[in-house]
Amino acid sequence: MHKAILISTAAFLGLHWAPLAAAPQALGGAAISIDASSEVASALYAASATQEAFARSADARIRELRGQIEALKLDGAAAEAQLADKTREFVTELADRDRAYAQEIAVFREAVVDIASTSEGLNALAMFNDGDELGAIAILDDLRAARDDARQRRADIESASEARRIAVLALEARSLGKLTTEDVIARYVEITELDPGVHWDWVELSRLYRAIGSLPDAKGAAEMAAATSTDSRDRSVALNELGNIQFAQGDLTGALTNYMTSYTIRERLASSDPSNVHWQRDLSISYNYVADIQLAQGDASRALTNYQASHAIRARLADSDPSNTDWQYDLALSYNRLGDVHAELGDLSGALILHEADLAIAERLASSDPSNVRWQRHLSIAHDRIGDVQLAQGDLDGALTNFAANLDIAKRLSDSDPSNAVWLNDLAISYDRIGDLQRSRDEPWIALKYYKYCREIRQRLAELDQSNATWSWALSTTSEKIGNTYVHLGFPSDAFSNYEDSLTIRERIAAVGPLSESWHRSFWMLLYKRAAISNNSEHWSKVVESMEQAKAAGYLVDAEYRYLESARSNSENIK
Repeated sequence: MHKAILISTAAFLGLHWAPLAAAPQALGGAAISIDASSEVASALYAASATQEAFARSADARIRELRGQIEALKLDGAAAEAQLADKTREFVTELADRDRAYAQEIAVFREAVVDIASTSEGLNALAMFNDGDELGAIAILDDLRAARDDARQRRADIESASEARRIAVLALEARSLGKLTTEDVIARYVEITELDPGVHWDWVELSRLYRAIGSLPDAKGAAEMAAATSTDSRDRSVALNELGNIQFAQGDLTGALTNYMTSYTIRERLASSDPSNVHWQRDLSISYNYVADIQLAQGDASRALTNYQASHAIRARLADSDPSNTDWQYDLALSYNRLGDVHAELGDLSGALILHEADLAIAERLASSDPSNVRWQRHLSIAHDRIGDVQLAQGDLDGALTNFAANLDIAKRLSDSDPSNAVWLNDLAISYDRIGDLQRSRDEPWIALKYYKYCREIRQRLAELDQSNATWSWALSTTSEKIGNTYVHLGFPSDAFSNYEDSLTIRERIAAVGPLSESWHRSFWMLLYKRAAISNNSEHWSKVVESMEQAKAAGYLVDAEYRYLESARSNSENIK
């Protein structure tokens, strides 16, 4: 990951004006004291960078200070201390108004201070300030090198500024399917190398890395986004990015901590100015992130409360400006999440109504701009969610129609940007859904075909980033489904090998923990399926061991104790 040195204007100009040691200088046999701080101030004021920055400035305060300085120069030695104070004030205020100059003069000042730190160097600096260039050749050489560094720093910042404008267009081209994610990543890598101090560059880079499935790089960029935050809102964005990465890596506790810290910031900002629609939207995002964790942890009721709070904000924003497509898109996402949690709570009819409301907005947006891949992707997700509910309700024909529509869009998006791991994952999900549907239609061979398509993609994703627990878990689930299908078809050896593959992945996930109730249940159930095929006493003992652990954690319900007794009985009888 990139390592950067962040230079602060305040650090170099506001906090380092402490007086430097004075050095004696022989003039006409008399020894006088040279004030190093004044000489440094004089050199900075006279620097070409300062004069060029002044020429660019139209600020009235800067021009007023310049006039005061020129007037004090006419007063001679009597105004020396006041003149030094004014030049320092002039340079500091000019740097506050001109970021490129601030970086350039910081490098220049570092060199001048270093030169003035010795008696010989301070004398040379004084001669240089008096115009005795021949007597100050050594310092001129040093100043030349300092200017070269400063010019390079300024050139880097200006180049980054231009590259940043182009990168914004590249992001837009990516959203239209014209550029791949990797193409845009290369641009932001260059920008952050040239000018590492801009918060939003790191945010964009983190999101792009996450899109291709490179979570370690995404985390490094998110940490830089936090380090370069200039206000509390910036920090809340960085915290959410870190939370998203932790969520993908399976660290739900860490993700929730960052999401909650961000939520606290955003709640305070939204309360301070209820009319600020952007802060209100930020708060709605935080409600969703916290609810996502709660839903993943199995607390659907609390998740519903937070999803509803987010929905209330988004509905107000959408109603306030029906022509704002961003607000409409946010509202569609809100219906989608609410539909998910209603389905989780068993309210399939309510879930279908909410997902249909989502689909209506998604179709309207997608048809208004077929080139907008974000809207196209959400349309595919809306079809997928409705298909899920229809499948659960037994409407297999309706589910197949929606799954087919989802698959068509997912294929087009994945083909348009093969480097986008998120879209590749969408395609895997689409194959998985159709596999489930074909199992329900008692078409196991067709189901097996789609499950294998799904596993091929998920294998690639899992190999791409083994720290992504979400993708590893999905791969293990697909292997289990293939095993289940082979059992149904009467091929126990093929089923056994797929169960083994799935168990290996889940054991690896368990090694990094912490483990949820759903993990315990899925693990012992998978062990049970493997033992039922092998009828091996050792395998049955593994089931007993796993179920006892789940029992101790309070994760077994009454209906599941029969599995425990069956496993214990088989383990003992086979011996």
